[in-house]
Amino acid sequence: MGLLLAFSGAAGAQMVVHAVSGTVKDINASAKTMELTVDSGDTNQFKFPSDAKVSLDFDRTLQSDSTQASSFNKVGDYVIVYYYGYDNDRTVVAVKDLGAGPFAKIEGKVISYDKHDRTMTVKDDAGKTASFTVSDHVVVDTGLSVESGKGFDPHKGYYVRVTYAMNGGKNTAVFVRSRE
Repeated sequence: MGLLLAFSGAAGAQMVVHAVSGTVKDINASAKTMELTVDSGDTNQFKFPSDAKVSLDFDRTLQSDSTQASSFNKVGDYVIVYYYGYDNDRTVVAVKDLGAGPFAKIEGKVISYDKHDRTMTVKDDAGKTASFTVSDHVVVDTGLSVESGKGFDPHKGYYVRVTYAMNGGKNTAVFVRSRE
């Protein structure tokens, strides 16, 4: 019984990493904060991690494809911020720099997903559809955690918000917020 409690206590201490995309508005080194302007135009503030050791539930593929928060300094770039915490107490752990863009977005329901071709089609509330290539490197926030596109398998009817770029005449998803 004591061994079971020890394992459950260790698992409970692990912080789940989530993601949000937007434009870096400010990095304040002295205050140890980063401000991000998100799609709605709102500004979200994240604090930089303290020196305390924190155990993270963070997809290794995404972690290796990002910059540690303390090393990131590109104000004005469009990024994906990986963080843990809630509301006004969020800590940025890493940043994936997507550059200046341009990026487009669509929010709606998945109407099809082809596992073989790795393409997804989404229909918004106004009836507009868009199709995307979904690579292994796409960042997916499922609401429960953040993961790479390797295991992403959205079913018809999933509600998603897709941030995408045009590459070679095709839409390529770079960030997906997925909710069933």
